Amino acid sequence: MVRRLLAAVVVLWLASIIVFALSRMSGDPRHLFISEYTTKEQWDAWGREFGLDRPYPVQYWKWFSRVLQFDFGESLREQIPAIRVVRAKFPATLQLGAGAFVFAIGMGVPLGVFAAVTRGTGWDLIGRSFALVGQAMPGFWLGIMLILTFSVRWELLPPSGRGGFDSMIMPSVTLGWFAAAALLRLTRSAMLEVLDSEFVKLARAKGVSRTRVVWKH
Repeated sequence: MVRRLLAAVVVLWLASIIVFALSRMSGDPRHLFISEYTTKEQWDAWGREFGLDRPYPVQYWKWFSRVLQFDFGESLREQIPAIRVVRAKFPATLQLGAGAFVFAIGMGVPLGVFAAVTRGTGWDLIGRSFALVGQAMPGFWLGIMLILTFSVRWELLPPSGRGGFDSMIMPSVTLGWFAAAALLRLTRSAMLEVLDSEFVKLARAKGVSRTRVVWKH
């Protein structure tokens, strides 16, 4: 237990280093404020205010010590505490994650069961093809295709924004598509192993219906 806890602490620490490094690889945050009227004095003042004129190890330690105190600083763009920005967006994020989860479970598990039950047939081939394409297809490309098809061409769903149920369909499908394909493959493999097990054969010999065996046992 102690070893796992120490390992988790080390992993989180390494993750913090990666996050900090990625934030600096994207460029100096002061470029968000720069304009044609920016002077060198303003640039240096921003560096002193945000600690960007210090060496990277010093910047990291200052940032990491504040994170440990749950102080994430201020949003450079909106000039308000960053935690308030996250809190304002969290309900939409939770809603979107729930929609993707429901789609992944609702598509992946039933299709995986159906593919296993109909193994060797055309339906099984369609299910395996869906899993292959779903895991190979980039999510951003799928999202663009959904917008072009259902928003631009057919005008059935809104292309963006947060509104009613219809605004959740395409984002949920886009985020849940890969997970649905993975669940399909996992469910199919597990079902194929269980369908040939002894307790399933016994249940069938006792007269239990195939539907009950598949969806319950």
